[in-house]
Amino acid sequence: MNSKIFNRPTTFVLCSLFLALPLLAQDIQTSTQNDTVQTDFSSRKKTVSFVIGAHTVLTTILVYEWWWKGDYHPFAFGKEGFFDDYSLGVDKTGHFMTSYFYSRSLQHIFAWAGYDKETIRLWSAVIPWFYALSFEIGDGFSHYTFSTEDLAANTLGVGYAYLQMEYPFLENFIFKWSYYPSGKKYPDGWELTRDYDGHLYWLAVNVHNVLPKDMQQYWPGFLNIAVGYGVKNFDGYTSVRTDNLLRKFTIALDFNLTSIPTSSDTWESLLKIGNYLHLPLPGVKTTQNEGTEFKPLLVN
Repeated sequence: MNSKIFNRPTTFVLCSLFLALPLLAQDIQTSTQNDTVQTDFSSRKKTVSFVIGAHTVLTTILVYEWWWKGDYHPFAFGKEGFFDDYSLGVDKTGHFMTSYFYSRSLQHIFAWAGYDKETIRLWSAVIPWFYALSFEIGDGFSHYTFSTEDLAANTLGVGYAYLQMEYPFLENFIFKWSYYPSGKKYPDGWELTRDYDGHLYWLAVNVHNVLPKDMQQYWPGFLNIAVGYGVKNFDGYTSVRTDNLLRKFTIALDFNLTSIPTSSDTWESLLKIGNYLHLPLPGVKTTQNEGTEFKPLLVN
């Protein structure tokens, strides 16, 4: 397998999706047995503990095989910049989103399993942050080097997820990710994580909830507004910014998956996790030096 297909942020995200599997399995099991059976939180906790353990092992193995194997160097620090680096900050936004998504997913899964709020706050922050730290240390012993900017972005992602638990009003401002292949041709084939032209990172606002009470009736609860950021003309094979690399800014409607009614706490948790993906909806894109355009379905 081409080791360049996945990088650390994508490995985080793909393996984090693995954490949602016990929720679906538990829901199917409960439904087939008896709809009136009370939730067995002890069983859920055991399931979650097993899956998180398996996730930890799987992620470590995959990252080693795809990223570090055969690439040992003396430990070193590297400096890339933040929003003025080789990708105009899209990679840093990816680090933020990865840790944010992982932390938020753990919050929803731990809540589904019946853990108390203090436990949820602690471990949904500790696990993603130490993942990020350990992977940067691994990079420090490879040619990629330890990036303090990457770790800072990961820390901000975990930190904002933590704040959303502490201050419920912040739940009205969530980060999302979307991807649509840019169609670029790479010598080694398709590359998800280096195809930054197809990535967009969004901040979605729950307009219905932030409006004054007497105005909420005029805005549907299923419809958000989201602003996004991305780049165009990224060269996936260089760590130096090219002259034709351009910033993209977007604003679009956004669908709030958590507005879908359900009587199942399992499906409610799955909808919350799925809500960190932005679905294609009408929007406007402004590309640096190229102007603004409206798209009925804004995908990249």
